[in-house]
Amino acid sequence: MPQDSTPVVSEKRPELNNIAIVLVEPLFPGNIGSVARAMKNFSLSDLRMVHPPQDRGHEAYNMAHGARELLENAKRTFTLEEAIDDTTYLVATTARLGGWRRKVLSPRDAAPQILEIAATNKVGILFGAEDRGLTNEQLSAAQMLVSIPTGEMASLNLAQAVLLIGYELFVEPFDSSESDRRELAKVTRFNTLLEHLRDSFTLIDFMRSYNTDYWMQALRRIFGRSRLDEHEIDMLFGLARQIRWAARHLPDAEERFERIGQSLENKKK
Repeated sequence: MPQDSTPVVSEKRPELNNIAIVLVEPLFPGNIGSVARAMKNFSLSDLRMVHPPQDRGHEAYNMAHGARELLENAKRTFTLEEAIDDTTYLVATTARLGGWRRKVLSPRDAAPQILEIAATNKVGILFGAEDRGLTNEQLSAAQMLVSIPTGEMASLNLAQAVLLIGYELFVEPFDSSESDRRELAKVTRFNTLLEHLRDSFTLIDFMRSYNTDYWMQALRRIFGRSRLDEHEIDMLFGLARQIRWAARHLPDAEERFERIGQSLENKKK
């Protein structure tokens, strides 16, 4: 089978090379091929897949006409954590709104912010499986939520969703010389910080165990807008450690730490 061999790298729009399209447990090889083609239309080159299906019938290659090198170079992983281990900012797509998903951006409104971050940082954009989208846990890992406005029918094909977001990124006027050039902290370290803050705030009853998810989503949005770098992450780790140190000197310290331990065990189950 003939294959494309030239890697797709945009020299005119280098920030687009820092944007990874992450397909989380896609179901159909044909859709993956269509995603690759949509990406190449708009100079996106970094395709990643979490637990993709096998392509025994070469459906992905057949649908990726002109963009097969994206499939060949795609990063394939078993977990989302592996797929985003080098990213510093995560964007998650969703069609479901309401509740803590109220604060979402359209692709057009999100594009300038994504491009500014991508000028010096790796950004991952998550797309869920065709039949169910991203889970709440996967959505909660992102600093930004994006939803594509639609009419009465809200369901979009996976490749359509990638195409629309890719288009908005491609046509958005962007001057890298005017962007914030800071290098942000990795997403994995950011998520570890949030876990430390969750435990520390629960220890001092700033949050109760039954509503920690609500508060942590609020903190994630606040910190996501702030775009924390490594130095700022270190400062917040210090805050969490100091809270835990102070909590040890409370009269009921033993009970408080036992409660945190039980909460952690429950989350593992």
